[in-house]
Amino acid sequence: MKRFRVLIAILLAVTALVAVLFVSLKPSAAVFPPVRALWVTRFDYSKADDVQRIINNVGEAGFTDVFFQIRGNGTAFYKSELEPWAYELSEQKLPLLGTDPGWDPLQLAIDTARPYGLRVHAYMNVLPGWKGLDEPPAAAGQLWTAHPDWFMVDSLGDKMLPTSGWYSFINPVVPEVREHLRGIVGELCTYDIAGVHLDYIRYPHDYHLVAGSIYPDASENELRRRADFSYDAASQTALYERYGWDVTKRQIEDFRRESITRVVQDISYVMQMKKPNRCVLSASVMGNPVEGKNYAYQDSGLWLKKGLVDWAVQMNYATKSFDRYLSAMQKAGGKKPFRSSVVVGLYCKHDPELVLKQIETVEESGARGVALFSYEYLFGKDHQITEKGRIILPKIRP
Repeated sequence: MKRFRVLIAILLAVTALVAVLFVSLKPSAAVFPPVRALWVTRFDYSKADDVQRIINNVGEAGFTDVFFQIRGNGTAFYKSELEPWAYELSEQKLPLLGTDPGWDPLQLAIDTARPYGLRVHAYMNVLPGWKGLDEPPAAAGQLWTAHPDWFMVDSLGDKMLPTSGWYSFINPVVPEVREHLRGIVGELCTYDIAGVHLDYIRYPHDYHLVAGSIYPDASENELRRRADFSYDAASQTALYERYGWDVTKRQIEDFRRESITRVVQDISYVMQMKKPNRCVLSASVMGNPVEGKNYAYQDSGLWLKKGLVDWAVQMNYATKSFDRYLSAMQKAGGKKPFRSSVVVGLYCKHDPELVLKQIETVEESGARGVALFSYEYLFGKDHQITEKGRIILPKIRP
């Protein structure tokens, strides 16, 4: 009996030792390699030489990731069977929408990035469908002319109109829209990309700020109604089927949030099918997650908690509210997802000393990393490092 108790004591001691070793080896914040990302917009390039110089600059600066834009408003900067080539890649503009430029910006970015170990994320505006006062040529098959019923409808019953500098959004409730977006992501997954980066994955609640250029005689109340979406037949039918005719404001808001989240789920599913566990899904989300959830119907906290995105890239472009928004993001997503999955986006239009301070604040917060918006502020149109870049980039280099 005494020998038995001795064996039990030894067994318990060994078990305790193993437990201590296990705890000491548990994953911590250190197992998540820090992210240093840079946004490159479609306005930063129009020629193959531009892309090569951009990626060389980004790689040599020490960034780990680049969000390289390949879709703006229903046109493609890669070889797509679903959407026409972007007219920005042609020497002439409209009406040459759909002209093959003879080179593939996304593939060139990937090939140029490879020697640097720089990870290329295909960055797409999700819901914008067209922008500008000129209509695309019908023969191009662009969404604005090919699928006018896909676009959001305001509370006055009119289709959302683009302005000279703002988009008209397609409607995430329409099944054909979701199928189209799944198809685009499927195309992107045929490339050797490190990830897909989503932008404008929300309702355009801020449209009232620009709608006056389209409706110059409208009152403030009417402009607000012009920014209240979507009252198309598909959305209304789906809403009433879900909640019945006596629908409440809260139910309408929940319905819209769910419609955006459903698109994220769709895209996540496609990526898991096409590139299982080999591709990062990230999304640009509003700086204030509370406002994002309540007004743009973008529930970034839920996406983090449920693991629907690998990275939530918080567009924390605030100055005075920066720390408050950072804390709000941690609260919305939870402490563990904040460490593993929140990359904080910083606005390089600000004073560079402020950007440096914000980088330090993010590092101290324990977030996964930073993303800088954008290339133009650091390198300029001529691809030469700017004065602002000379101040900020040393903080990026390993």
